[in-house]
Amino acid sequence: MAKEGSDKWDERLYQKVDRYGLVSNLEQCLQCGKCTGNCPVAAITPSYNPRAIINDILAGSIERLLDSEEIWRCMWCANCYRVCPVDINYPFLIMQLRYMVLEKGYGLKYVLPINKFAFRAMEEGLTFVPGQKGKEKIMRLRSGVEATPWPEVSDKAKTEMAEIFAQTGARRWMENLEQLEEKPVRMSYREGRIIHEGS
Repeated sequence: MAKEGSDKWDERLYQKVDRYGLVSNLEQCLQCGKCTGNCPVAAITPSYNPRAIINDILAGSIERLLDSEEIWRCMWCANCYRVCPVDINYPFLIMQLRYMVLEKGYGLKYVLPINKFAFRAMEEGLTFVPGQKGKEKIMRLRSGVEATPWPEVSDKAKTEMAEIFAQTGARRWMENLEQLEEKPVRMSYREGRIIHEGS
């Protein structure tokens, strides 16, 4: 079995992941497995295991998580949070973990296609505008309920939306992602167990 080197561990990983202080009680995890037992993704994907991900964050196993395909499977349904006996907000943990790995170039394939909708929201105030046929259908439906034919967004609202994205740093963060070189992700969990390279 291949041994893991010290470069694959980071004793400050938890602090780096929870940089916004949204999951300050992760060390209270009982490893009871309720999160995994109530997770719809884990029910259909045996390799997905929230309990193992929590354990790896606490242990500082940066390499196992950095390029893991598994951290992109969470759908933020919050079933795990609902049943957790110590109220660990796992969806917020995953959100922050994804931010961290995105900034290193992992998982870009999941985010960059969505960026165009965020940029559209910044510029037009709407995230999605269908093609001409879809637009005509929506206009017919809206007119049928005596609404304006198309949801108009005022110039003031567009300016405010753009300012929110600029002030929060979201625009700069998304533009930086566009410049990164995408690194491949891999399956690092199987059947809830870690697969060691070379084992």
